[in-house]
This record gives sequence, structure tokens and C-alpha cells, in this order.
Amino acid sequence: MKRYLIIESTFANIVSRYLYNDPEDPITLVQIQRTLRNVGIKPGKTRNIQFLIQLMIRTQRYILGENYNKLKKLYSQIPPYKVSINKVYSWNWYRKARGIREVYEMDQSQYLDEVFKYRNHRNLYVRREAQIALVVFLGWESLRFLPYLKRKITLWQQIKIVEKLYDLYPKPELKWLQRAYKTDRLFAKQLLMRIIRKYQLHSETDYILMHLDDTDYEIRETAIYCIQTFALPDEKIERVKELYEKIPNATQQGQLLDYIYENSEIDLDFYLKQLYGDNDELKLSVAEILWNNGYKEKVQEFYYQQYPKTEAHVE
Repeated sequence: MKRYLIIESTFANIVSRYLYNDPEDPITLVQIQRTLRNVGIKPGKTRNIQFLIQLMIRTQRYILGENYNKLKKLYSQIPPYKVSINKVYSWNWYRKARGIREVYEMDQSQYLDEVFKYRNHRNLYVRREAQIALVVFLGWESLRFLPYLKRKITLWQQIKIVEKLYDLYPKPELKWLQRAYKTDRLFAKQLLMRIIRKYQLHSETDYILMHLDDTDYEIRETAIYCIQTFALPDEKIERVKELYEKIPNATQQGQLLDYIYENSEIDLDFYLKQLYGDNDELKLSVAEILWNNGYKEKVQEFYYQQYPKTEAHVE
């Protein structure tokens, strides 16, 4: 622990002097390398080197703007950077995945070509880190590789990719998003819809709408989840009502029914059609909507029609 505290203090001083270099007392690359070596950052001291890498990653997360670029340059020149890329070459999947993560966390884009090789790796964790690395290094342009990914991107990974893209590239580049619409990969469609939701891209909601009645349950689930973020104009709400009729799952229809109710005026004809339709599972929800919005007599009329009139028995 004493050694780690010395390394941490030394690294903090190096970063401070490097970012805010005093012209009268400049710090050189040779001085930095010598200083790190003197505190134990040298070949064979793997624990010291790994501790320094963690410090580097942690520091990079809190530096922005011009200083971020200066720090990135420094990281490419001090000793530990080869340790991370050497992990990428390891046969051990855990070391390989960890190495890829360290490379992209330190924004060492010079290794993009090496990391790119693992985007379809058979190991889930290796390919996950490689795909996140593509997002870090390429931003929105990384979406062009979606159609060529062979293995499924899990829900957790989709969320991770969306968050990383949003954190590093908050300004949308729609040309790359729209080019990716051509993909036929189900996981890619889910990812694209989540990106539209995260960035609140109202101009791209048609892509979500076209998947509301998809034949795949998970695609419909994602589309319903994502569209709920948007308050759509009337013409698109009408489209949602049309697609509602085509959804083969009562639970998903119920979710969409709630969305329609919360985001549009009461359309009596639409709700009466549902009330007198074939979906018995949703009739109670439709009746409740009508009852609470001033159409009690319509609900009563429907209720009485369920019981055929019978002639009174006269003795």
C-alpha cells in the first residue's frame, strides 16, 4: 500500500505538470519515464503497472477538452500502454477482454485495427468489449458495422453501447444511423431503436413505428418500450392505432392501449371498436377508460347487451 500511495502521488504530480507545463520548468517525456521507473513502474513489476493503468483510466474519465487530448498523447508514450495491448494478444479470454477494455478506456485509438479483429469473437465478453471499443473510437460511424455482426448483442450490451455513445458523442450523426436501418439483424434493430429513444430523435420515430407489429415478440417489445418516450403528433397516433390492431399479443396490446390513452384525445369510435371486438382480455381496460371519461352510458349499454332479453313468464 505504501508503494501504491507513492505511485499515485507521483502520477498526480506528473499529470499536473504535464497538463499545466511551466515554461520555466518544463517536464519532458524522458523525465516522466525516469520518474515512473524510479517508483517501480518497470518490467516485471506487473502489480505496480496494473495499479498505474487503473490510475490512468480513472484520471481520463474526469478530464475534458484540450487536456483530454494532451492526456491521450501522454498515455501513448509512457511505459504501461504495451501491457494492455499485450493482454489483447493473450489466449485467455479474461485477459483479452480486460486488455481491450483498458485500451479503449485510455482511448488508445492507434490499436483500433487490432481490437477490430475481435468484434465477432466467440467469447461473449471479448466481443462485447471489442464492440464497445468500436463505439469509443469511431462514434456514430461504428453503426456501419452492425449488419456484419454475426452474434447476438445482449440487452445489457445494447444498453452499454447506447450509454457509451451518448456520453462520448452527444451530437447525433443521422447519416450513419439511417444507413444502419438496412440491417436485418434483430439485435441491431433493437439497438437502433434504443439509440433513437436515448437521443430523443423525433424525426426518426417512423423506424420505431414500423416495428410495432413485427413478427418477433422481442422486437415488438422494444418498439413499444421505445415509443413510449415520445409524444407523437395526431397523424402518427393514428398510425399507432392501426398497428395496435395487428399486434398478436394481448399484453403488448395493453401496453400500447395505455400509451394511446395517455397521449391522445378520447377517440370514441376507436374505443367502442375495441369494446365490441374479440379481445376479451382488454375489454375491462377499454370499459374503464370510457367510464372515467364521461361515457358511462356506452359502457352500460355494452353491459346490458351481454344479457339477451327474455320474456317475462306469465302464469
